[in-house]
Amino acid sequence: MAWQHTPYAYPILFATALSLVLGVYTIAQIRRRGRSTTLLTFAAMTGAIAIWTAFSALKLLSTDPTLKFHSYRLLHIGSAAVGPLLVLFALAYTDRTRWLTRSVSVGVFVVPFVFIILLFTNPYDVATLETRVVETNGLVVFRAERGPARVALSFVYAALMAVLTLAIVLYKTVRTGKAYYMQAVLMTVAVIAPMAASFLTVLGLPPFGREGVNLVPATAGISVAALGVATFRYRLLDLPLLAYTTAIRDSPDGILVLDADERIVQTNASVRRLLGSSSPSIGHPVDSVLPEVNAETADDQTIEITTADGTRVLDLRSQPFRSQGATVGRVVVLRDVTAQKRYEQSLELRTEQGELLNRLVRHDIRNEMDVVLGLLRRIDSEIAAPHNGDSNIEEQLAKSTERIEQNCTHVVDLTETVGEILQTIAQREHEPVPIELVPVLENEIAAVTAAFDDATIETKSEIPTVTIRADEMLSSLFYNLLTNAIVHNDNSMPAVSVSTRETTGWIAVSIADNGPGLPERAKRLLVGETPLTEYRESGYGLYIVRSLADGYGAELSVTENQPTGTIVTVRFQRGDTTHMNQSEQAATTHHENSSAS
Repeated sequence: MAWQHTPYAYPILFATALSLVLGVYTIAQIRRRGRSTTLLTFAAMTGAIAIWTAFSALKLLSTDPTLKFHSYRLLHIGSAAVGPLLVLFALAYTDRTRWLTRSVSVGVFVVPFVFIILLFTNPYDVATLETRVVETNGLVVFRAERGPARVALSFVYAALMAVLTLAIVLYKTVRTGKAYYMQAVLMTVAVIAPMAASFLTVLGLPPFGREGVNLVPATAGISVAALGVATFRYRLLDLPLLAYTTAIRDSPDGILVLDADERIVQTNASVRRLLGSSSPSIGHPVDSVLPEVNAETADDQTIEITTADGTRVLDLRSQPFRSQGATVGRVVVLRDVTAQKRYEQSLELRTEQGELLNRLVRHDIRNEMDVVLGLLRRIDSEIAAPHNGDSNIEEQLAKSTERIEQNCTHVVDLTETVGEILQTIAQREHEPVPIELVPVLENEIAAVTAAFDDATIETKSEIPTVTIRADEMLSSLFYNLLTNAIVHNDNSMPAVSVSTRETTGWIAVSIADNGPGLPERAKRLLVGETPLTEYRESGYGLYIVRSLADGYGAELSVTENQPTGTIVTVRFQRGDTTHMNQSEQAATTHHENSSAS
């Protein structure tokens, strides 16, 4: 048996080898994940391509006329089956299961089956008019003149199957959007390459001449390469187009579609909005960006994540994804419940603050007024009794009057505190908004400086001209921190310093004093170790600070000052962070759209 060498055989052999690799890979997937129409039709299609290209290569490389003739007939068993299998795969891939009936599956093979029978029997030369072996450019090639049956049943029918396949895939892709554009493009390339080569061969356009080497099988290398990229790079077989349809492209919830190996095969735009720069990439394991999501993840859970916009609370739901009767992955839905959780916390805080107000009104204020009433009754009885200019009685009356003034002043202060707490309750029903830091902080420093002549307040660094996320109660937060640093300072010369520090997305304001230091209970309250409901101290300034900071999403920390005193730091979210992230996201979206174009 004689053989000939030609570079034309290389792409054909490449197509054979790669189609076999894809077939073996698909069979492995079937054994691992179970039978599905998508996998079965893909495996059959790659097998048909392997038969077509293998016998095409054998026909080209052999110089034996008999072997060439038999290879010519056998290769058509593979090539005739490719078209119908493409259609069946497209139907399965787009989850058109109602079309995948037994009659349809058998019906698409009727024409190829009739053609193969006619090709092998060739009655009245309906399939092949003439066969011959010719030498061209130093190669011995086999030529067959097409009969009417081959033109109608093979060439025209194959073209019809290709058009139908493209129509099914492209129609579904247009409906699902950009998510599956690359898979659709690669499948289009795989279908069009051999058909275009066949048309060029019929037209006799170089290098696709009728008398030269048949290059149509060589273009199968392009088709199989496109299918290989779609399979291994874009996870063609992991989940069909239905996945993105089910995920609902424009859903406000973040949706991730995972394959059987917990790898991400699809996300929607809401995932990027919710997770920001931490949003996952297709093909990566989901737990690389969301450790909370794994094979043992509960169906429903609540998680907290930190983004440039601050802390988000997400409701995470997971359920198996089934297609064509088999479990092929999971769908994970992320819903932003931050506002809902804040509202729930607001209701809890309102209850807590209601209890505090009740204690203020019923305990502190009532006690003060009981003292005042008792003093007034004493004064009343002393005034009614004759005292004949007794200096002791007059001195007692003066002391009682002074005590009444002090108690009344304290009651006024308490009512102002009640007003502040009521305001914090009202403000907690609203989201923080961008507030300019400089005027608020400078005004409070000036007000406290004027109120305490014996204290000094120094600004150690220039206050940055930025906005922070807060509300109109921000002044109360700074006022209470500054006055607390002075009122509870046992130093003969109380000194307070204010400094600021900028970090990515945050502004830290630190207030340091030279006093004796905060009591441990006050520290635990500020840093959140003591719940607000358990607050039992006599002063309410730090309570207001903690309550407001919680509402702003700010972070409080307490450290020791040197050589004495305390440093209280409030770390606010920048007010322009959301705007910056939206701008960056818009730029990213524009870049992605430009790249896609």
